[in-house]
Amino acid sequence: MTTSSFEFDDEADQFYSTLEVGVTVHDSTSGDICYANEYAEDVYGYPAEKLRTIDIVDVGTDSLSKSKFIKQIRAAAAGHPQQFEWRVTRPSGEILWIEMRLSELSVEDQSYVIAVIQNIDEYKMKLRHFHLLNRIVRHNFRNKLQIVSGGFSQIDRQYDGTKVFDQMRRAITELVRLTNWVNKITSLTDDEENTDRVNVQTMLETEVEKYKSNYPDINWELAGEDVYIDANPLLQKAVHELIDNAVRHNPHEDLDITVSASENVADQQIDIRIIDTGDPIPDIEVAPLLHNEEPDQLKHGSKIGLWEVQTIVNRHQGILKLAENSTDRTVIEITVPLADPK
Repeated sequence: MTTSSFEFDDEADQFYSTLEVGVTVHDSTSGDICYANEYAEDVYGYPAEKLRTIDIVDVGTDSLSKSKFIKQIRAAAAGHPQQFEWRVTRPSGEILWIEMRLSELSVEDQSYVIAVIQNIDEYKMKLRHFHLLNRIVRHNFRNKLQIVSGGFSQIDRQYDGTKVFDQMRRAITELVRLTNWVNKITSLTDDEENTDRVNVQTMLETEVEKYKSNYPDINWELAGEDVYIDANPLLQKAVHELIDNAVRHNPHEDLDITVSASENVADQQIDIRIIDTGDPIPDIEVAPLLHNEEPDQLKHGSKIGLWEVQTIVNRHQGILKLAENSTDRTVIEITVPLADPK
């Protein structure tokens, strides 16, 4: 890969080096990086010398193709600023959201494109929580309160209110549960260092054993090896939620559930997979989570466990994927960084 000859004068270089945003300069034709300041090095996790030799699209986890990126580079060079968000993978295996803004830049009559880069991982986390809480309030709370309100109206019209009282009691219990959920989800936004060195295989064995004795009709398989990550106890909760979903939402006859962990040394990541041969997850449940789509308020799902899993995984600089969702099998994958070498 070749890069254009480019350099700022000392004053400009010192200025860009002190900025609290990432700055990269790209060749206006190929998109190759010609310059990167210290903040950009920190965002991508590569030194400037390395950034000049790699294809920046290759560090992305999303569907930003090379052709699309070049199209945006050339549009910016032609005087049409571009802005987009995408996820990148650092050499450490960490995955984070960044925002990139592209504008034209002319240096000594040469055409370049300057990119301003910001780490928006925290912003995306807060936005996801907002959508989750909005979904809960808009649907779950409203429905339960309507039951309570309707119950009082029925009591006014009849003497025997036993059935109505039971409905109201269940609705109020659900409201309390949802309130606890809101508190729990909100607490996930707090900064919590992933300082515990965890053997993923041991963690998976612990979770599978909890279910094997209680659900002997299910065919269980545990595969993998001893691999380590830096995690807090919430990650085990995320794995528990995924296994529990597979158990609770499928008939157990002829149900196979495979839980595995594998190491990707090249990307410094670990893939945790929960595979089941039950029914596919309804689109209404996965679309808002994995495709960033807003759920239809008239066709909303009732489960919010996957939102919690997504939040926990992102807290570990990882990503949650629905790798397969067919009538043959469902594959959910958690990708998180390997533990730092000790």
